[in-house]
Amino acid sequence: MRYKGIGIMVLMLSILFSFLANHIGATERQSKLLQIAKGMEHQDIDIKEWSLYAKQVVSNQSIDEVKQMTDQYRQFNWTFSEDDNVYKAIGVFNNREKNVTEKLQILNTLTNNQSQSYILYEVKGVNSQKNWNNINDYFQTNAFDIFHEKPTIFACMAGIINDNMEGVLNQKSKNLLKEFEAKPVEQLQEPDFLSVSAKTPIWEDYIPTDENNMNIQIALRTDGLGGKTTVVIGTPIITSEY
Repeated sequence: MRYKGIGIMVLMLSILFSFLANHIGATERQSKLLQIAKGMEHQDIDIKEWSLYAKQVVSNQSIDEVKQMTDQYRQFNWTFSEDDNVYKAIGVFNNREKNVTEKLQILNTLTNNQSQSYILYEVKGVNSQKNWNNINDYFQTNAFDIFHEKPTIFACMAGIINDNMEGVLNQKSKNLLKEFEAKPVEQLQEPDFLSVSAKTPIWEDYIPTDENNMNIQIALRTDGLGGKTTVVIGTPIITSEY
C-alpha cells in the first residue's frame, strides 16, 4: 500500500507540473497586443485602432547606404526629403493581405560631421482582430529581418467608452490599473484628461522614470458628460498621440 501511495503521489505531481508548464507557456505565448486587448474588452472598451512599433539606432551609415536599404524593400512606396542636416527616407506599404499599414522610416542625421541613423518600423491596424498573436508573429519576423536582432516592441491600443458616468476618468483608470496588476508611478490630470504611468509584473521590459521604473501607460480623454471617452494603453509607453 505504501508503494501504491507513493506512485499516486508521483502521478499527481507529474500532472500538476505538466499543468503549470502548459499554463506558463500559454502566458508567455500571449503577445502584448493580445493582453492589452483582453484587458480593454474586459473593461467594456471598444477597440478602434492599434499599433506595434520598434526602433534601432545605427551609427555611421551614409545616405548612399540608406538608399541601398530602401532598395531591399520595394513593396514600400518611398519618399525622400532632406532638411536641416536630416535626411529622411519614409516607406509606406498598405498590406491588403494582412489588412494593416506598414511604415518603415530611415532617418540620417549629420551633427558635427558625424553621421547617425535611426530605423523605425511600425505596423498599424483598426478594430479588434481574430488572432492577435499572428499579427505579433508577423511583426516580429519583419522586425528581425530589418534590425537583424530582436528589438524592444512597443504595443499601443486605442478604444472608446460610451459612458455617461460622472468621474469616469478616475474610476476607469483605477479599474484598468487593477486589470493589469499595475501600480502607479506618475500621474497627470486635467478636467477632461488623465494619464497614468505605472509598473506591472505582466511585462518584463520597462523604462526608468524620476520616481521608479514603468512599463505601462494609460491615458483617458473625455468629451464631457454624455460624450465618449477615448482610452489609449501602451507598453512600455504610449507611442501615438493622445
